[in-house]
Amino acid sequence: MVLWSVVFLAFLMTQILTSSRTAITLAANLRAGAQARAADDGAIDEAIFHALAAGGGAWPADSAPHVVSIGGIGVTVRIESLAGLVNPNLASAPLLTGLLIAAGEKAGDATRLAGNVADWRSPPPSPQAGAALLDAYRAAGMRYGPPGAPFADLAQLADVLGFTPALLARLAPYMSVYQPGDPDPAVAPPVVRQAIAFASTVGPMGAGYESVVSVRITACASAPAAAGVCRTAIVRLLRLGTAAPYQVELVEDGQ
Repeated sequence: MVLWSVVFLAFLMTQILTSSRTAITLAANLRAGAQARAADDGAIDEAIFHALAAGGGAWPADSAPHVVSIGGIGVTVRIESLAGLVNPNLASAPLLTGLLIAAGEKAGDATRLAGNVADWRSPPPSPQAGAALLDAYRAAGMRYGPPGAPFADLAQLADVLGFTPALLARLAPYMSVYQPGDPDPAVAPPVVRQAIAFASTVGPMGAGYESVVSVRITACASAPAAAGVCRTAIVRLLRLGTAAPYQVELVEDGQ
């Protein structure tokens, strides 16, 4: 009985020690993750300062990496302009159609899908039109209809009639709900430039290009215990020296 008791106590102590080591490791990882996220947020603030700065201290929105140290933690931060992207809440039907064609859709399908996007984001012109849209969605097996409100994020495009996950994956790199106007051809990717060229042949694109620029800032900490912890911010840059030179639209974990 004594020997069995000693064995049992030894086993119990081993389990307690193992559990304690696991808890300590978990706490250390949580602490390192919190420090890395705080460093990422600090790097984002520094990137905003340099994005608004003039002269040699300015960082252009060209996705080039900048390495900074925040609280002793190295962070790689990049600034990417959203000025060349298409905002599905503002783009005209011709621009949306052009983007869909440039992404590989046939002209007839692209026109139909662009109309579905416009129906989703805009209030119906009459109760009868709203009922007809709801019937079309229900006929496609959906239990909802267009809300007549802007897209909160690109993921909502997956709910639009006719949009598939594959189509959304092709379009997502060229769209942003945070772009304040039409895309700037000078910084637009080739697919968006094709869409602009198409839209210009059939009429005005829509909202008009804005001088206010929205950027995506990505910060990734390189701390050994929390490598790869990233934060992304969408920031609207206004003008240094004003009461509110910038506006943070979104901050979230991940790239």
